[in-house]
Amino acid sequence: MQIKFISPDRIGAIISIILGCLSIFEAIRLFPYGNRILTGDHTFPGLIGVFLVISGGFLLFERNSKEKKDPVLPRGRTAFIMIVSIGSLFIYCLLIEFIGYFFSTVITFVCLIKIIGSYRWIFSILVAGVLTTMLYFLFIVLLKTPFPSITWPF
Repeated sequence: MQIKFISPDRIGAIISIILGCLSIFEAIRLFPYGNRILTGDHTFPGLIGVFLVISGGFLLFERNSKEKKDPVLPRGRTAFIMIVSIGSLFIYCLLIEFIGYFFSTVITFVCLIKIIGSYRWIFSILVAGVLTTMLYFLFIVLLKTPFPSITWPF
């Protein structure tokens, strides 16, 4: 089914611009709480808003190419990888509350590296351990970000 008056790309562009404007509005609202122009709670919403407005503008004024193909849903192994990847991220959201950041992140990294990259189990476990340790060191040790953790009964 084709929409005659406005293409799906233009609808997406308009939605992107609206969301970008809302994000910029939120950044402006949060600006008085920040210290400088590029540090504070307003920075990330502002950058996302500017990115959304610019990308929506490009999409809105893009010329229509006549050789656009109809989208095809992935099948077979690609569909399996996509479904398992999305499912593992949902399970990660549930696990992080019960077993904490570190162990749930290691389990999720192992699943994603094994499924998407098709690497051996030992390589997936090693890479997951290294990446999780690096993220733990960056966010929890250096930046002092509070992440969910488990409390051991002993």
